[in-house]
Formats: sequence, structure tokens, C-alpha cells
Amino acid sequence: MKIVIGVALVVLGLVVGFIVAWAFGAGATLNLFVGLLLVVAGGIVGFVTEWLIDEAYRKNRELRRQLEQRGSAALALGGQEGEPASETLVGFLSQRDEEVGQLRSRLSALDAQLDGLRDEFEAYQRTHPDDLTVIKGIGPVYQWKLRDAGVNTYQQLVASDPDQLRRMLDIKEWQRVNVASWIEQARDWAQREP
Repeated sequence: MKIVIGVALVVLGLVVGFIVAWAFGAGATLNLFVGLLLVVAGGIVGFVTEWLIDEAYRKNRELRRQLEQRGSAALALGGQEGEPASETLVGFLSQRDEEVGQLRSRLSALDAQLDGLRDEFEAYQRTHPDDLTVIKGIGPVYQWKLRDAGVNTYQQLVASDPDQLRRMLDIKEWQRVNVASWIEQARDWAQREP
């Protein structure tokens, strides 16, 4: 195709060159020079025109290839033959939205179940507190006072402030009670528990 268009444009350039030279009454030498210039100009115009046409065809082929690939991708996502890719993607996304909604409802149900288990565990801790009498210095009386103050487990004892515990348990300065030692021992016992 390029060759045909190129030759046609060269011949057209020669014809125009000779017509222009004849119209202005130029001599044979000038006719030949103008004819050669027009041949070169015709060749350049033919080349550029052919390049533009080829570029347009190349872009068209590339667009068709991309559309075919998108159509293949849409079919791979579950679309039907002849169904537009946008409708297939909309259907795919709506299915994913439904799945996300179901997962969110399951997650909220699991969160509610987890909250229930936490409440049960806290109730268990209140009814089945740790045996604080294993800590040296805590006997049945101090264990009872600690439970009245809300300290039922080793973890709660570890999280307590020694000065605040002394005030809560009404331990006087002259009494030989090492509350800081209780906290250290509770830390050891808390690490032993599974």
C-alpha cells in the first residue's frame, strides 16, 4: 500500500510540476528543476501521509486488542458472551459487596460473643479469684481485705500501687507489711499461670 501511494504522489508531483512550469512559460531547464523539486516534495508528502495512515491503523489495532483483552477478562470474571464488560464488573462488584456485608454481620456477631465471654470471664474471676494466700505475707485476713478492695487476681495485684494498697487496707506505718514484695510475688505467680 505504501508503495502504491508513494508512486501515485510522485507522479502527481511530476504532473503538477510540468503544469506549473508550462503555465508560467519557464524553460526546459527550469521545468526540470521545478519538476524535480515537486517530485521530492511529493515523495515527502507521500511518506508523511503514509506514516500518518499507518499510525492510525496501528492505534486502531491496539484499541481492538485492548478491547478483546478486556472482554476476555470480563468473561473470566463470570460474564456471558456478548455481555458488556462494565455490566460484568458491576455484577462482580455487587457480589463482593454482598460478601462484605455478610462478613461484617458475622464479625459483629463474633464481637458480641466476645463481649459475652469477657463478661463471663470477669464474673468467673469474681467468683473464682486467685488464691492470694500463696504470697508470703498475705494471710486469710489480708486476702479478705484485698477482695473487699476489688483485688481478686494476681494481675490486679500487680497493677496496684503499693501506697494506695496500704491506704485501702489501712496498714499503719509501724506494721511490718511489705506491700511491694506482695506485688513482686504476684508478678511471679501471674507468669506461672497458663
